[in-house]
Parts: sequence; structure tokens; C-alpha cells
Amino acid sequence: TVMREWRETAQIAQSQGYKYLSTPLIAANMEYAKNFVQKACETCHDISCGCPVYVAFHYYAYDCQPEKLEGYKNFQEKLDYVAKMMEENPFLEGAIINEVGMLNCAGENDNPICVPNSGRYPALQQEDHGCPSTDELPDGLATFMSRLFDMIIAAKTSDGRPVVKSFSWFNENMAGGTYNLRLFEDGKLNKVGEAYIEGCSRWGAAQKGLLQSPPQQQQPAAAAPPPWQGAPP
Repeated sequence: TVMREWRETAQIAQSQGYKYLSTPLIAANMEYAKNFVQKACETCHDISCGCPVYVAFHYYAYDCQPEKLEGYKNFQEKLDYVAKMMEENPFLEGAIINEVGMLNCAGENDNPICVPNSGRYPALQQEDHGCPSTDELPDGLATFMSRLFDMIIAAKTSDGRPVVKSFSWFNENMAGGTYNLRLFEDGKLNKVGEAYIEGCSRWGAAQKGLLQSPPQQQQPAAAAPPPWQGAPP
């Protein structure tokens, strides 16, 4: 079965020194991750029985229209889903978001199979094969990048734990149906790369803020009254 083979793979990973597992990478159906964790973690909450402590998923928006085509909404729903999983399973550490970018095709509802250049903003018609400046994305993909980091930084469980543990951008040029998602041009950071660095810096500062919050100040204990207080003169 799938789970038996998964546990065999976990044993191999543990024998090689690995300590933690993630769920299989999820493209769309987050409920699969929930069910997988429930099944894999029936007998323990660590790698010894194949229990993953990270929830891993991909994320792509479509056609340079993350508002209209509900790309931001979809991302937020995934973050919220992982947050709920973490609350229901306190051993879960958070989300690994692997392979993030923008697909160069019409939205899923109009085009279930991504056909490159089939959307409103075909990459081949853009000067750098990226997203143009629009009302939704004034600075193209750099705007998209910054908004994602806003959502990542804000994502927390009800008890204050950060939801996202890792975020990886798909740094390729029109590969696999994407736009030009490269962070560098001619060896130098482009606008998207600058937005990535800026977002990572903000995220890091937010994490340090959580770790370095000052401890709650305790009120000093009231001084004991002198032994003669209240005694007859």
C-alpha cells in the first residue's frame, strides 16, 4: 500500500540521518495532506513511524490576475488550512511552500490544462515575458511577490505560531508554462529579485520580533511589614 511504502521510505531516510519529514507535495487538494497526516501519524509523531511534521504544497496564480482569478484567495485558503491542521495537530511545525510562481495561461475554470499564452496577458507579448504593469499588479510580478510575503508574515495559528516555515520561488524563464520568473538578469537582481529579497528581509525581521519579544514583567512582591507593625506600644 501507499502508506506501507511511505513508512519504508521514512525508515531509509532516518537511517541516512534525516530527522523530519514533510507530507507529499500538494498541488491543489489540501484535504489529502490532512488525511495523510492522520494516517501516517496514528502511532507516533516523528520520523520513526513515518509521521510528517511539515505540510508541503505548491502554489501558482494565473495570467497576471491574482485578484480577478482568485489567486490570492487560493493562497490564503491554503495558509488557513495549514493553520487549522497545526491547531488540530500540535506536533505539526508548519508549511513548506515549494515552487511558487505565475502560470502563463488562462485561469483554471476556463482552461483546466494550462496552455501557454492562452490568457489575457500572454508572456510572448510582454517585453520581458513577465507580467505587465496593471491595476492589479502596478509593478508586475514584483507586486505579486510583495503581496505574497504580506500574507506569509500575517499567517499565524490562533496561539500565535507562524504558519510558514519555507518559501521557494520558481526561478525559471517560461519553463513548465510559467512567465519569466527569474530573479536575476545579466547577473544582477531585477525588480522581482529585489522584491524577493525585501520580502525575505521583512519576514526574517518579523520572526526575530516574535523570538525577541520581552518577557512579561512581574510585579515586585510587597515588602513584609516590620515585626512591630500592629503591635501594642
